[in-house]
Amino acid sequence: MSRVIRVFTEQSPTNLDEEIILPASESSHLARVLRIKEGDPVEVLDGRGGRFAAQCLQVSRSRVTVQINEVHQDSAQAPAIRMAIALGKGNKLDDLIRPLTELGVSVLTPLLTERTEGSISSSKLQDKKERWHKLAQEACKQSGNTWMPKFDDPITFTEFVSGIAHKDDCWMTSLSPYTTSFAPRRNAEKISLFVGPEGGWSPQEEEIAQVARFNSFSLGPHVLRLETAAVSALAVARQHLL
Repeated sequence: MSRVIRVFTEQSPTNLDEEIILPASESSHLARVLRIKEGDPVEVLDGRGGRFAAQCLQVSRSRVTVQINEVHQDSAQAPAIRMAIALGKGNKLDDLIRPLTELGVSVLTPLLTERTEGSISSSKLQDKKERWHKLAQEACKQSGNTWMPKFDDPITFTEFVSGIAHKDDCWMTSLSPYTTSFAPRRNAEKISLFVGPEGGWSPQEEEIAQVARFNSFSLGPHVLRLETAAVSALAVARQHLL
């Protein structure tokens, strides 16, 4: 079975035989790296559920034009899953974008907790979010996920909890012996998964979550790295929603 070549476009074609010019970065990659030729098939994604079977009409080193042969619109995964993850040192959050996108996260919210070890300066935030967007696009192309996640600005744990919708089904990972098994509420529109720093949630944050009626669930008896905990938490949630 031949590999499906996927590309991204900001456009959302609606008509068969419609011709679109792919973004310069995608065109260059197709022509120079993949050495695609006129007549070759590609699958075009718009990041909003749109999936389009297309054929390359014109190929140059910096510009590729494709013709749309089929139009599909995939429904968003329901319920939507938000991951609220404590910022870690270095580029830990960057390393999480690909696997979380492949698993179908809907929204990623970086959390500033009492034991947060990392930070993102306001001057670098836009560049960071653009990098996350690019990493998520690559993950969508690799996995076939047609929905791009949204990326929130960093927010403190307390502020986020106070502003979260009451209809959200909120779960936080915890090493507490008083956790329950993950069991999402039926008919929840959105599930919010909270993953704390490697130092754990502070007692005050645990109390805030309890007052807000968050559920706690365990990922096992061992202390996990932030990256391991985040991917494991989303995998557990997805398994229960299959």
